[in-house]
Amino acid sequence: MNKRSLLLAVLSIAALTASCKPPAPSSETGAMAGDTNTTSPSVKQQWQNVKSDITNTWQDVKQTTTQALAAVETSTTQAWASVKNSMQSATDYTYSQKDAFVAKSQEELDALDQNIKQLSDKVAGASTATKADGQAKLQNLRDKRAVLDKKLDEVKNATEATWNDVKKGFENSYDDLKNSLKQTWQSMSDKTGQ
Repeated sequence: MNKRSLLLAVLSIAALTASCKPPAPSSETGAMAGDTNTTSPSVKQQWQNVKSDITNTWQDVKQTTTQALAAVETSTTQAWASVKNSMQSATDYTYSQKDAFVAKSQEELDALDQNIKQLSDKVAGASTATKADGQAKLQNLRDKRAVLDKKLDEVKNATEATWNDVKKGFENSYDDLKNSLKQTWQSMSDKTGQ
């Protein structure tokens, strides 16, 4: 908030308050001494000035607040974009980071294997109709998992020239298997109520 405008508004209110005190009765006012409904034109003008100052101050505060919020929103959006880009580049392995990519990928595949095993156990305990459907879906997951093993071998044997394509192929196959596993898990949960 603009301190000068606020100070001006406070001083104006103080001046108005001080000038609004009713005058002390004197012999000159005579019959009007008891009339408190009359105000002098200068007090009315001062009141109008105070109202105007307060309105202007409020408009300044409102505009400053709006601008500050817009600046915060812009800064937040830019900061998030920066974080997102840095996270994306952190997971975007280069050829020189091939060993780290292979190790991370193997960990993720091991976790997927555990999930497929749990799903297999769930299907084994299902009713006959659900079990048949679940086994067909499990076979599809196992086929995709076998493709992923081949893709990981391609990653391990990639050259610098083939790195980006091979890595992208693995990532796409991994995402496909992960999504299929999620859908199959949800389907089995809906059918078995577990």
